[in-house]
Order: sequence, then C-alpha cells, then structure tokens
Amino acid sequence: MAMQGGLGGWGCGPGWGYGPPAARYYCVDYTLANVNPFRSDEDIRREIELTLVFDTWVNSDEVRVQVEDGVVTLTGEVDSIVAKRSAGDDAWDTVGVIDVVNNIRVRHVQPVEEPEQTQPA
Repeated sequence: MAMQGGLGGWGCGPGWGYGPPAARYYCVDYTLANVNPFRSDEDIRREIELTLVFDTWVNSDEVRVQVEDGVVTLTGEVDSIVAKRSAGDDAWDTVGVIDVVNNIRVRHVQPVEEPEQTQPA
C-alpha cells in the first residue's frame, strides 16, 4: 500500500500547520495496519521500557510495564499529569500495541508555604 503526502500519508508536510507536538497526534496513521500480530509481548514490553528511558518527561524508574496479548498496562506513580500522559503516548506509539491501560497515579504535590514575614518595628 503506497502512501502519498507527508508522514503516514496524512498530508502532514510543511504548510499543513501540524508541527510538534501536534504532529504526534495528527500525523500518525493509527490504523490496524500498524499492528504487528507476530510481535511478542516481551518485545513490546522491552521497547516501551527503552522508550521511557529516553523520554525526558518521564522518570522510567517510576513506571512499570506489563503486556498481555498486545494490551499494555502501565502502573506506578509519577510527579505530574504530563508524565502520565507521555508514558501512555509512548506505549501507544509502539508497534504491536492493541490497547493501553494507563493506571499510573499522579502524586499529590504539597505546595511550599512561604514563611511569614514580620514587619520591622
């Protein structure tokens, strides 16, 4: 199947207005043609774990990855919703993934209170 146009055949070349990070969502072909039925769960898990190591938004030590029949389950605890979302996106962007269950929790961060300032007498 020959694709024409920009990335994935979606017409995402210059002039379409889809630059990073929007290109990640609008310029990828998410059809089932991207699923590799012959890819093992172990291969998928290893690739996701490696991708998380290089993702600057995610501390990979805080995320656990399980894969069963192409369905990825992410667990752990991260500092921000951005880290949770990025980990889920990394899983979805992996060839062979059929579904992603993102059970990562976001830590409740306590705001830092400023010390009271006293007025000079």
